[in-house]
Amino acid sequence: MGGRPRCGAGRRVGHGTVLRRIRPGPRRVSRGGMRRRRRDDARPCRPDDRRDLPMSTLDRFLSRLTMYRLVIAVLAIVGVWALVAAAAGWLDPAIFGVGPMLLTLAVLVVVSVICNEVLGRVVGARPHRDSAIITALLLWFLYWPSADPATLGWLAGIAALATASKYLIAVRRRHLVNPAAAGVVLGTLLGWAAGIDSMPFTTWWAASEILFPVVLVGALLILRRTRRVSLGLVFAAVALPLVVSGLTAFGSSLGDAVWTALSAYPIVFFAGFMLSEPLTLPPRRHQQWAVGVLAAVLFAWPLWSFAVFGSSTAIGPFESTYELALVATGLVSFLLGPRGQIGLTLRERRPLGGDVYEYWFDADRPLRFTPGQYLELYLPHGGADGRGMRRILSIASAPGREVAVAVREPEGGSTFKRALAEAQAGSRWTATAVHGDFVLPRDDTKVALIAGGIGITPFMSQLRAGVGGRDVVLVYGVRDENDVPYADELADLGVDVRLVVGEALDADSITAAVPDLEERIVYISGSPAMVDAIRRALRGRARRIRVDHFLGY
Repeated sequence: MGGRPRCGAGRRVGHGTVLRRIRPGPRRVSRGGMRRRRRDDARPCRPDDRRDLPMSTLDRFLSRLTMYRLVIAVLAIVGVWALVAAAAGWLDPAIFGVGPMLLTLAVLVVVSVICNEVLGRVVGARPHRDSAIITALLLWFLYWPSADPATLGWLAGIAALATASKYLIAVRRRHLVNPAAAGVVLGTLLGWAAGIDSMPFTTWWAASEILFPVVLVGALLILRRTRRVSLGLVFAAVALPLVVSGLTAFGSSLGDAVWTALSAYPIVFFAGFMLSEPLTLPPRRHQQWAVGVLAAVLFAWPLWSFAVFGSSTAIGPFESTYELALVATGLVSFLLGPRGQIGLTLRERRPLGGDVYEYWFDADRPLRFTPGQYLELYLPHGGADGRGMRRILSIASAPGREVAVAVREPEGGSTFKRALAEAQAGSRWTATAVHGDFVLPRDDTKVALIAGGIGITPFMSQLRAGVGGRDVVLVYGVRDENDVPYADELADLGVDVRLVVGEALDADSITAAVPDLEERIVYISGSPAMVDAIRRALRGRARRIRVDHFLGY
């Protein structure tokens, strides 16, 4: 790492903490010491402390599965409950028989998986089986179950179209629209063009009163896992009154209309299981909200158009516009974000101290992002564990063709990190998506960057890109003053760094390091436990607080 950063005189700030710092200069990295607390209940959160606060316990549980496995598990639970409801006669026995339901599901899963394997190998891509299973499960909830061979044949064709859309309606191997919605739209258009009247139409039977509680809990879990709760709320806040307006125009009372809209229309299912797919969303939160509003308007078109115009106006052969809403929002999202996946060639692996390493890649084309955002990195490797072959990692480099990420590689880590450590220069990886709102304000407001351990990475992207004349202070909590990732580079960049060494990074040490905290926007990055603890501790002490503790996808 080079020479140690110089420090200045120390002063006591409470709780036994000694903070040393120097003012900005040619080498602007300071360090402080920390005495160990004797009372565990008074111990603040370390940068890598895993003792999570209430909601973080749920996050920790959800993060044990990949996003794909979580969606499969939730859809499976809803499906099992649907089978129980059908066996008990709680779903219409004339439509829902356990035998036809299982037969329909088997056809959709088999066709989706086989088509995914075949098409993936044809185009030279690694087939993603979990994705194919999710597509099949979603389609199962969109069509009435059937044992009729002709209907099953249609559903098999729709499943094949849905799977094919991931490879055909794609740019640089990034699919543009939700595959299940694409399959429905393509199947409807083909049947309409051929003049076939016997093709099945979607019913979205997942929206039923008996399934509503399970669907609601499942949707909330997925939205929580993907950090898309606000998107779901925006969509529901617009879609619900539009649907209710149509129902009341048809003669329903307001109370009945609200309950019917929630339990019999797929507002919750649509928001939680369909609209929230990260790969078909734009990268910024305000863009996602705009897409959510657009989706809601198209989703409720048949109902609110009746309320406004006195008659429902069909859009071509589509009696339902739910699938069209997903196709439209997917295309808009593609225009707002990176245009497809980006190939990465590993150039080098740099040790940063301890078990932290930085990986530098040469991108096939410049990576479009705003400093502070993160990417999804896809690393195929054999024997992948339950967390899969993809990781969400903060980008540590400035925008351009050179892309850097940093990771901690503890002993006994995941198969992804082991494959990462064993990768050779010249190996090929893929950046599949870029997202995040952890970006600096557009004006010149003073900011304080609070980093714990590996949480320094999004700040390195911002600092490497340059902050102009902005007043920036970085408070960096580390375990060991001799193992400070990026110490020399931070000094060379002329960054005003106040280093807190030891096991504590709390409100006292932060406010001692940054006396004018109330004038600054505070950015906090690190483990979920650390971020939650510091955010709560600094509430009311800073001008505004922004946090970054995504859990991976």
